[in-house]
Amino acid sequence: MRGHSLIYVVVLLEVLAASLPLFVVPVSGHRLSELFRSRTPAAAELTAARKSPRFSARYAKHVHRGRESAHALQSSLWEETKAQAIQDGQFRKKEVVGKASNSRVFYVTDNNADPTGYYDSTRALQATINQAFNVPTHRELLPGIPDLGGVEIHLEGGDYLISSPLQFPSKGGGNLVIHGGSIRASDRFPKDGYLIELWTAYSQSLRANKTKASLRDRTGHTLTASNEYLAFEKITIRDLLLDANFRGGGILVVDSIRVMVENVYVTHFHTDGILVEGGHETYIHDSFFGQYITSGGDPRESSFSGIGINLISNDNLVSDVVIFSAAYGISISGQANLITGVHAYNKATAFGGVGIYLQLPGYTQTRILGCYLDFTGIIAEDPLELEIADSFFLGDGNILLRSTKKSHSIYFLTITGNMFAGSSKGTPTVELDESAGRFTSVYDTVIDQNTAYGMVLKSTVARATLSRTNSWTWKLDLSERLLFRDFIQNAQYSMYVPGKDFPRHVLRSVKDNTVIVDTDARVTGTVSVLVDQSSDSLSLSNSGHRAYFSTPDSIMEVA
Repeated sequence: MRGHSLIYVVVLLEVLAASLPLFVVPVSGHRLSELFRSRTPAAAELTAARKSPRFSARYAKHVHRGRESAHALQSSLWEETKAQAIQDGQFRKKEVVGKASNSRVFYVTDNNADPTGYYDSTRALQATINQAFNVPTHRELLPGIPDLGGVEIHLEGGDYLISSPLQFPSKGGGNLVIHGGSIRASDRFPKDGYLIELWTAYSQSLRANKTKASLRDRTGHTLTASNEYLAFEKITIRDLLLDANFRGGGILVVDSIRVMVENVYVTHFHTDGILVEGGHETYIHDSFFGQYITSGGDPRESSFSGIGINLISNDNLVSDVVIFSAAYGISISGQANLITGVHAYNKATAFGGVGIYLQLPGYTQTRILGCYLDFTGIIAEDPLELEIADSFFLGDGNILLRSTKKSHSIYFLTITGNMFAGSSKGTPTVELDESAGRFTSVYDTVIDQNTAYGMVLKSTVARATLSRTNSWTWKLDLSERLLFRDFIQNAQYSMYVPGKDFPRHVLRSVKDNTVIVDTDARVTGTVSVLVDQSSDSLSLSNSGHRAYFSTPDSIMEVA
């Protein structure tokens, strides 16, 4: 406590002539002389400590009597320290159990949660959550979601051990905050559980396979808009450390809207740091996710598993987040999500890791802006309306476009303004995975204006210049720069011939990503070309009075 230095003193206890192990306890400076005068606590002090509700007889059969006596001494000293802090105005005095209070701040230790993490606090924390959701209210947010008025669940800076998930009540609710401490899974925590769960019985009944594990299945996972069910709104989860002890996940958010997750540190997860399924508008920011606590270069990196942030949901935001160990940093199977300011060094591509994985073929509609992919990259399956811009890829991290069908088209893809840095091993900045089938057409796609050092720059737009002497053919091979093979859809060229020669010239071929320009006589000249692999041009009709814009599904007439 402020104004009191803490001294750790080794105290040898003698209880009923039993020899006990040395025990280290924090003691305020003004108590030091009293401890030296008495090697054991006063009988009344020990009896009072043993009668404390937190350390009641229900633990007696599980705890060695000597350890219980030592813990009683520590507890009595802690109570005295708190009493002194209360007197100095530096500690919140607890409400008397059963006493009426108008406060909407619920402190977990009022329900005898153990802030040292020594005893299991599952029941105490769950009781506090239930109390917060039971505050009287006559207001609603969305229809059917009670407005709890900004009620707080305060963890008081404690470190709490739990053996089962903390579940928000099935009746739902909103306008609530849980914050201010650490929650850790015990060795008995279920492996399919999450430390904090927003997951109601009705949400469970709406899904064919009614298990939490099935929520991670990306086949038929979302509800249609007409059947959308929302249980929680404006829930804030902040200022927490969540340690899943490799037993499950950190946070589960199902069928919720406008949930805020901020300043959380989620570690030792087996499944997900956070899983969002259904609902929309979950904002995750200023947080850290890592299966193992590491700062990079970890010898265990090849065995990293799990997903840092798993979004099977639409309209969410992830910003200013670090994912420092996981098989997948962010996995997205929803539409209209925004990812910005993310630093992912979760698992190197060389070990099979993926920084950001877009797994909703044909319905991507996602923006990835201003991110840092550190020795890892991005995979997008059958992208549609995907933008990746102003990001930095280090250590041969790149962008992989994967086809999941025998034939598929790429629509409305933008990859611009990114920086790539590699190890000069010939890794392309953008590459195709067409093992399941080719990309047969490309519409309204721009991959251009990126820079690369130590990597092969790939683009849908290429420019080249070739000078020849006394020749009638200029052949410019652009396959090294262009992303798609044999797929030039628009080409422009210009020819410069010095002197008085005035040859006729023609664009002869664009096959195999090679532009060929021929002249009708041998001349010395320079040919410059600009090609585009995307179809987005205006075509004039034969009459010349109207223009037609080609789209994937139709031809639009423009007056």
